[in-house]
Amino acid sequence: MTAPLTNSLLTPTRNGATVGPGGAMGKNEFLKLLTTQLKYQDPLDPMDGKDMAADLAQFSGLEQLLNINEQLEAQQGQYTSLLTAMNNNVALGTIGKTVMATGDQVILTRDANGDLGATVTADIATSGVAKLTLFDRSGKEVGSRTLGYVTGGRQEFDIGSAAAKVSTEGPLTYRITVADASGKDVPQTTYTVGIVDGMSWGPDGSARLTVGPLMIDVRSIIRILA
Repeated sequence: MTAPLTNSLLTPTRNGATVGPGGAMGKNEFLKLLTTQLKYQDPLDPMDGKDMAADLAQFSGLEQLLNINEQLEAQQGQYTSLLTAMNNNVALGTIGKTVMATGDQVILTRDANGDLGATVTADIATSGVAKLTLFDRSGKEVGSRTLGYVTGGRQEFDIGSAAAKVSTEGPLTYRITVADASGKDVPQTTYTVGIVDGMSWGPDGSARLTVGPLMIDVRSIIRILA
């Protein structure tokens, strides 16, 4: 008697999908195998009715699983589109407002005395001696200064003397570290803060905000300040 498809032709993969000798098994391939098996079975020893019922039941179950998978994929696409639309709507409402977003960018500007400076915001995870370091666009360090002993929590820090060797206004990146018990500098969570003055769209359709020369992904915004 010919063995049922369940045992002779189908092999489960690691992710649970059913795969035959020729590759991935879809409902059309399954049905083709079943009809081929019936066509070439021994007429003197035909497939047992129970085996036939088992194969048909497996085919029905496979078809239902494929349909469910297609529906889930469609729903995922709809959810992604809805989330993108909501983010873009939020982005439109931020134009002209000050936002705080996860990031490490800062814009140096000159004050009334002509000195370059800026303020940065960071979440300090643990108390300790902190250090602020500035980098140019190539990632080269252009200045640093000790912030002294700081306690945990969200705090603002003035760039101060870290910008002493910087000669022009414009964007830089920064890092704030706190020395742990062993003296190792541990990076802290930093933020980019500024007034949104424009908006564009990325390749995936998500909104990107401009804060002067900086570009901020709307999904990185954690707070609208004003």
